[in-house]
Amino acid sequence: MRLATFQPRLGVHCETTTLRNMLHHAGADISEPMLFGLGQGIDFQYRDAPDPGGTPMLTGRIGPALLSRNACSALGVELREWRAPDPESAFAATRKLLEAGHVVGVSVDIFHLDYFSSRSHFAAHYIALYGLDESLAHVVDTDQQGGAQTLPEESLRRARGSDQGFMPSPHLQMHVERLPARLTADTDAVLSEQIWDAIRLTAERMLGDRGPRYGFGALRRAASEMAEWGDTLARPDEAVPGVGRFWRFAGTGGANFRKLYRAFLLEARQRTGDSELDPSVADFGDVQRQWDQAIDMLTAYRGADRGRRTLEAVAARLHAIADAEQSAFERLLVPAGKRAGERA
Repeated sequence: MRLATFQPRLGVHCETTTLRNMLHHAGADISEPMLFGLGQGIDFQYRDAPDPGGTPMLTGRIGPALLSRNACSALGVELREWRAPDPESAFAATRKLLEAGHVVGVSVDIFHLDYFSSRSHFAAHYIALYGLDESLAHVVDTDQQGGAQTLPEESLRRARGSDQGFMPSPHLQMHVERLPARLTADTDAVLSEQIWDAIRLTAERMLGDRGPRYGFGALRRAASEMAEWGDTLARPDEAVPGVGRFWRFAGTGGANFRKLYRAFLLEARQRTGDSELDPSVADFGDVQRQWDQAIDMLTAYRGADRGRRTLEAVAARLHAIADAEQSAFERLLVPAGKRAGERA
């Protein structure tokens, strides 16, 4: 039971890759950066470690599934989500959707995916499921994880049912219904109409005061605590470089999403022809470079006295990044508000 006409679309982040594959199979070919931008995906979130001395989860995006909901709302697409009570119900529902011709997005724990390079628990990863043959499952993951993959159905069952790690959502699945006729007939026009609204909503959220767990408050909190990580983390020689690798390579990391948002703004500039986006494309290029510099310092961390100086330097860089991102969104909010007024 494999979708015969399915053509995998690769990407750098799990949820946008999954959404892109669902939409493409349904009839709308939209780039990953555009989906990320329309989904208002950029953020910074601080999630406490579950154990004393553990490393907090420091992510560069909004919460799981919110991006897909936002993007589908902007596109006029009905996104259906369902969380099954048990594995059998989950797989029965998935099989029905495949039989009906849908690509199914499923939330999984990467620990149980045979092909995945990381051996840690993270249960808010998304993959696009497009086939179940006997005891095998056919999925699309990120380009980093090999794109189209085949794994034992039993491994997928364990991955879908896991409640370990950050942000678990056992047996969650989603799919898109038939697309609006206008989206398939004139995708470019729909995208161009929605770009400035998505930018405005993102900028308003990022510039709002959301406390120490979200947005710039969370980023500055992480920066303020980082100088002490050599003393507060249980195994700083492992944990500190691990944060750097997470930010550089993991789909939920910080720098990847700044690169995606810059790519969204660049595509938005090309679609709208609006030169007011040029400074913001440059702004996020600078932000991305600063993230890369911070990551280089984290991955070079070796502990002891020099390690503390490294963490202090990274903390200073993160404070500078928070200032730069805040200025970038303030710059974006002015034309975004003007376009909203024109449309009203």
